[in-house]
Amino acid sequence: MPATKAARHAVIAEILERTPVRSQSELREALAARGIQATQATLSRDLDELRALKVRGVDGEQVYALPPEGGTAQPVSEQEQIAARLQRWCAEVLVTADTAANQVVLRTPPGAAQLLASAIDHSVLPGVLGCIAGDDTVLVIARDAAAAQALTTRLLALAGRGRPQPPGPGATPAAL
Repeated sequence: MPATKAARHAVIAEILERTPVRSQSELREALAARGIQATQATLSRDLDELRALKVRGVDGEQVYALPPEGGTAQPVSEQEQIAARLQRWCAEVLVTADTAANQVVLRTPPGAAQLLASAIDHSVLPGVLGCIAGDDTVLVIARDAAAAQALTTRLLALAGRGRPQPPGPGATPAAL
């Protein structure tokens, strides 16, 4: 059983090159078959660090793939890679999003808030002053209420979800 992250990365790369892997749970099972235990959060970080992206496989299904050796995965530019990372994290971990004045409250599964907050920070989104992450909640501070609402709409769109509910008396968070 590899004891280091580098060794685990090498095994993940070998699995992705030889076997179509459609989900993190499939990757986790393939690693377990080789005696390597990893949490979903660890696999998410590993895939991000390896720059793995989902691509359409030969059977038409989405599978994880690594960039060519020495190359970069598509999207090509660093800015596009950052945008793809934010979209991936929104799609995978964004549970709810709600706006309150110039603040956006994002909910994630336990342990995923810091991953989403990091993706937001690296994306340098317009109107975002910064964010704070707990275990399952991200607080994003926007320049003003309009920027907060625009950010909420954008993150929900990146997650492939509809528009948030308009704020008002009795409004609940936009369930995703």
